[in-house]
Amino acid sequence: MERLVGEIAFQLERRILFHVFPGQSRLYGFTVLNIPEKILQISKHPLTGKVDEDYRYDLSQRHLSLMDRLRMLGYSVPIHAPFAESIVNTYGILKQRPDAYSAEELGYNNPEFLRAIIIKTAPSKLLKDLLCLLSCLCFMARQDNKPLFL
Repeated sequence: MERLVGEIAFQLERRILFHVFPGQSRLYGFTVLNIPEKILQISKHPLTGKVDEDYRYDLSQRHLSLMDRLRMLGYSVPIHAPFAESIVNTYGILKQRPDAYSAEELGYNNPEFLRAIIIKTAPSKLLKDLLCLLSCLCFMARQDNKPLFL
């Protein structure tokens, strides 16, 4: 059950990155903390180094808009991005992603079940921030109409 706590943090990070960079199939080296640098990096032409300002602007707007919405749920990049990384490193992630049917059967798409796992598993000093990550993940899943765990 501990791995579920790490999976929640991992899924939120992944969800944020896929939202900001919808055209990227691989996000190796991308973190929520380095989104501004990655926006600049991928909006540069690989040969000329010229920045595609329209593309950079679009990605920046996606990022700012999402962060504004998550901030309303209590999310703070300087606090929660390193916190999520630490949680993933501490608790790990699921060894295997469940298929849609298994995820439903196991309760992985049920926010109340995941909330109960967090409360049962994590030390009390981490609860507030872990529940913030879960709230943000639930919000993003509702926004894109997809399961909590992708």
